[in-house]
Amino acid sequence: MTSILAAKLLVFSGASAIAFSSLLGLAMLIPLQSWGHRFGKGMNFKQVGAAHLDWIMLGLMQGLAGGLIALFSLDVMTAAVWAMIFGAWANPLPYVFRAFGVNAFAFAGGPVQRAAAGLGLTSSLAILYAWSVILTGALTAWTA
Repeated sequence: MTSILAAKLLVFSGASAIAFSSLLGLAMLIPLQSWGHRFGKGMNFKQVGAAHLDWIMLGLMQGLAGGLIALFSLDVMTAAVWAMIFGAWANPLPYVFRAFGVNAFAFAGGPVQRAAAGLGLTSSLAILYAWSVILTGALTAWTA
């Protein structure tokens, strides 16, 4: 994948994650209103808030990855770009599961809990894989 296309995909995905998280933050205000209490029943707001912040941070991470790719003119593997995008969007989901009573941070329990924990692990590994490809390419370009 060309560096400009990879950078565009990552920056656009990151900006979209920040916009989505902003909308989530707005939606989080509804149950706090006198007329909206019924919308927040059974939800752990600290966990939703954690997901909200995680999507913002991972959106910034995608923008930084896109910036490194553009700055060093890296032709990165397509799989690494899509792994970064997948990982950044999926990584906050365990917090969402936890907000509704599923402990997605422990690989135990029933099938939903195990699937949620597996998603968290897979997304983390995808991000680590993408960073290893991008940073290796940047270091190689920098020292060449």
